[in-house]
Amino acid sequence: MPRQGLTKEAVVKTAARLVEEQGYDHLSLHKLAARLNIKPASLYTHIKGIDELYSSLGHLALSQLSDEMLHAATGKKPEDALRAIAFSYRDYAKRNPEMYRIIMKVPHSNLEDLVEKGRDVKSILFELLSQYTKEKAKVIYYSRYYHSLLHGFVSLETAGFFDDGFSLEESLSNIVDDFIRQLENS
Repeated sequence: MPRQGLTKEAVVKTAARLVEEQGYDHLSLHKLAARLNIKPASLYTHIKGIDELYSSLGHLALSQLSDEMLHAATGKKPEDALRAIAFSYRDYAKRNPEMYRIIMKVPHSNLEDLVEKGRDVKSILFELLSQYTKEKAKVIYYSRYYHSLLHGFVSLETAGFFDDGFSLEESLSNIVDDFIRQLENS
C-alpha cells in the first residue's frame, strides 16, 4: 500500500529537486527513496523504474518550460512575445540547469510521447513565427534559428564565456532584436 499522501507527482517533483541539488547524473532510486523517507521498493508503487522516472522528469521539465514561455508570450504582439520568450527561456535554464539538461536529451530519448511533448513546446514558437510567414519551411527554419540563438546564448553564459563586463540582458535583447528584424524583412 502506498504511503498516505505520496503520489507519482510528488515522487517526480522530489526527483526534480534532487536532480537540481545533486545533478542529473547522480540521480538514483535509492537516493530518491531516502529523500522521500521510504524504502526503494516502495517507489515501484508509483513508478516502474528509473526509465519511467527520467521520462516523467522530461515531461515535467518540458511542461515547466512551456508554461513559462506561454506566460511570457500571452497578450503580447509577436515581437514583444519573442523578446519575452527569450528571457523566460534563459531564466528557466539558469534556475533549473539540470532540468534543462533533461530537455536537451529529449530528442534522443526514443520515447514518442516525450518527443511529442517537445513538439508542443515548439508549437508555441511556430504559432508566433507563422505570423511573419505562412511558409511551413520558413517557420521551421526560423524556429531552429531562434532556438539555436537561445540555446547557444544559455550554453555560453553557463560555461562562463560572457565575463567581459557587458550587460547580458542587453546582449540577449540585441540578439533577439536582430532576429526579429530578419523576420520582418523576409
